Amino acid sequence: MPAKDGTDAPPASRRREPRFRRPPAELVQRAARRVVRGGKASFASQAAFRDALIAQIRRDEPLATIGGRRLRQLLVGVPGVRIQVRYTERHDGRSVDRCPVCGSDLVPIHNRTLTGGTVTLGQRCQRCEYWTHGVRRVPVRYTFSQAGIDGRSARRTGVA
Repeated sequence: MPAKDGTDAPPASRRREPRFRRPPAELVQRAARRVVRGGKASFASQAAFRDALIAQIRRDEPLATIGGRRLRQLLVGVPGVRIQVRYTERHDGRSVDRCPVCGSDLVPIHNRTLTGGTVTLGQRCQRCEYWTHGVRRVPVRYTFSQAGIDGRSARRTGVA
């Protein structure tokens, strides 16, 4: 039903307040670096990391929330945050055109044959470390930790 002024907008008294907000990318990246540098330097699942991240972000913006896909897209390649992924192999034969980790396009992995031709072995992501071959690799577990200077995990493994 149109309002008295001829617009379709509801009156100001009946407008609903937003229930959530998408935080800006810079806020998410800064909060993620703070979370992995904090008391717990490694999170064994995306859900545990997301909960800690949302708690950190809501200190500045109380209505902020973020989903798993956007979280991964924003944190791939961020200095100070390392995302490790465990995969399982599926034999269903479906081809993939987008990276399941970060959502980027996949490029073919080519190999040259002895006769001079090329053959496609699989696909890889240009943004993260995901790759797949004849058997499709599906991410099953994401681990978030603090990254050192070289991008590897900053935690010591006990090897001298």
